[in-house]
Amino acid sequence: MSQTIKLEVVTPERPVFSAEVAEVQFPTAARGYYGILPGHTPLMTPVGDGLLYYFQDGQRHWITVFGGFAEVGPERVTILARESETVEMIDLERAEASRQRALKLLKEAQTEQDMAKAQAKLDASLIRIQAAGHPSGHGF
Repeated sequence: MSQTIKLEVVTPERPVFSAEVAEVQFPTAARGYYGILPGHTPLMTPVGDGLLYYFQDGQRHWITVFGGFAEVGPERVTILARESETVEMIDLERAEASRQRALKLLKEAQTEQDMAKAQAKLDASLIRIQAAGHPSGHGF
C-alpha cells in the first residue's frame, strides 16, 4: 500500500490544488470531519464549509472549502467544492472587510432569511481569516 494519497481540490472556476499527501481531513455537511489515509474505503459525501487540512512532508497545510462533494477512494481524494482557496490565495484585508460588512448586515437583518444570509457571509469570512492565520506548514 502506498504511503500517500492523491488530493485534488477543484471548483467550477479552476483547479485549486493537486498533490500527493500523507493524510487529508475535511468538513462534511452533516457528520463532522472525515480523516482520510491511503487505502481508505471508497465513499462519496457532501462537503461542508470549513478548513480542509492535509499533511505533506510532515507539515500541516490548510485550504478553505465551501460546500460541494468529496469522492474518496483508496488512492485518491477529490473535493469538488463550490468555492475553495489555498492560504496563499486569501486576501486577509478583504476577508476582514467582508467580516465587518457581514456583522453590519447581521445587525440590520429584518427577517430570518436576511439573518441567515448575513450569518453565512460572516461564517465564510471567519473561515478565511482562520485559514490566513495558519500559513502553510504551521498548524495547531
